[in-house]
Amino acid sequence: MQDNVINATPYFLEENKKQALGERRVGLGVMGLHDLLIYCETEYGSLEGNQLVDQVFETIATTAYRTSVELATEKGSFPFLTGETNEETNRLRHAFINTGFMKKMPDDIRETILVKGIRNSHLLTVAPTGKDIAPSVRKSAA
Repeated sequence: MQDNVINATPYFLEENKKQALGERRVGLGVMGLHDLLIYCETEYGSLEGNQLVDQVFETIATTAYRTSVELATEKGSFPFLTGETNEETNRLRHAFINTGFMKKMPDDIRETILVKGIRNSHLLTVAPTGKDIAPSVRKSAA
């Protein structure tokens, strides 16, 4: 759905339109993470809590990237990842999968991007949510 919004957005500046359509950025964040930790009786910032958050975000990330690869098969890769020649496309895709974050992605995702591309240049965005309230405040609010 967010990928479709990129096409439907009215862009007032041609430069913005070119950039938005060229990268096709979307932002998949998370809501309710703190509720999940409470439900699991896990303290925010604890080792156990951080491990749970890592599992949640790993699932979100790999699912988002696999879905974007599937969308690339259907609708094409984001334009900035497609060169004028096969050699240039190959170079761009190798550079993309060898960035810091992408190096951590599972091999099947990285290998599929080399072949099919990926629909969106960026997929995960989590807005700042502020500071955690002090444990004494949390207990008294409960």
